[in-house]
Amino acid sequence: MKEIQKRNLDAYIYLMKLDAEKWTLLHDGGHRHGIMTTNISEALNNVLKKARVLPLKPLVELIFNKLVKYFHQHREEAENCVHLFPTRIFDKFLRIELKSREHKVTTYNPREGIYMVRSPIRVSGTGNNVYTLRLNNKFCSCGKWQTDTYSCSHVLAVCRENGSRTDTYVPEIYSRQKYRRTYQANFHPVLSENFWRDIPFNLTFYPPNMKKEWGRK
Repeated sequence: MKEIQKRNLDAYIYLMKLDAEKWTLLHDGGHRHGIMTTNISEALNNVLKKARVLPLKPLVELIFNKLVKYFHQHREEAENCVHLFPTRIFDKFLRIELKSREHKVTTYNPREGIYMVRSPIRVSGTGNNVYTLRLNNKFCSCGKWQTDTYSCSHVLAVCRENGSRTDTYVPEIYSRQKYRRTYQANFHPVLSENFWRDIPFNLTFYPPNMKKEWGRK
């Protein structure tokens, strides 16, 4: 038990010496949009899981072909998108909008953008929570707006109350235009090996003689 406490203390001391905006969502200024540090690498690991045991050439081919496939799929989806946001973001918007209809809004100062939002009482006895919302500062006391930089249900409830447009409070990064620009790049087929230039050195690679163990390290 003491050893665990010592490790936790060492970790705490180490982290406190670092800039908080580099490793916490709370202090990152909303730049990671709710994405934790390892989420992207975990996603890439999952996508490339089948490529790990391949030799170098098939590994590169698999990665390249997956990129071509993903870009083609998302480019088609972006071109056929008719909403303000991409399909996944729009579906999320609809879920939040449906939830926002249950909230009760009290206006404190519309010029300053200050409102109070109360969530409904649930059958389980939960709910009935009160949140402070400042539209002009893009702040909600629930914390979701600041962390994800995407409007929470309390924002949508206030927009319905004062008649303002909800997309005004959604960052451009979530827009249909940004989505299209992300996948507008083109890939070109790789020429056959007969057209490759000779390299002035020999490349030899021997895979490590080891067996993957079960579990995560």
